[in-house]
Amino acid sequence: MARAAMTSLHHPMGREAFVNQYGIGPIANATLGLISVSIIYSYLAIESFINAQLYSVWKRRHDGSQESIRFLSLLGDVEKFEALKNVKDVRYLGERMKYLCQILGFKKPHEINDTLWQDFKNLVEISRHFLVHPFPDTEYFHNNISRIMTETKAGKYSNIASSLIGHFYDEAGKTRPPWLSENTLYCLGGLKLLVDK
Repeated sequence: MARAAMTSLHHPMGREAFVNQYGIGPIANATLGLISVSIIYSYLAIESFINAQLYSVWKRRHDGSQESIRFLSLLGDVEKFEALKNVKDVRYLGERMKYLCQILGFKKPHEINDTLWQDFKNLVEISRHFLVHPFPDTEYFHNNISRIMTETKAGKYSNIASSLIGHFYDEAGKTRPPWLSENTLYCLGGLKLLVDK
């Protein structure tokens, strides 16, 4: 979804004719809408992947594997998976990702690619935070909108998500799945959704 939102805006009148008639406002609003979707879904893609992996280890936390031993040592024996949100060290996605790497015996993303990690921290977390937790300061708003709308290349957010999720496949010695880098035909309960490749 994050990748699907990043597309060019087209209008039958053509961009110049449209801007002459309606001004730049509608295009700027539509662009911000698309970028916002990309930011939120990029963050959610990372979070859902990390949560799914952590859940998998939590479910088998008593099987005696090295992962389960590390899980219990680091996070304790929480009875319900949802209770992990109360564990301060894994409340935030960046820290949760580091803990998951430690539990799985993987190198942490920032140890392999600090630029990617900084992109995650500076772009995805800050941008998502800006959109999800509005702060009514004019300068703060304009600085963030300027960074999001003019300084960030299209596709940057979904590329960060793909790269961070891909890190876990690389560390596990597994091939990255096609859905990680290209859009796919999905079938959801009989509903088919086709997104451009």
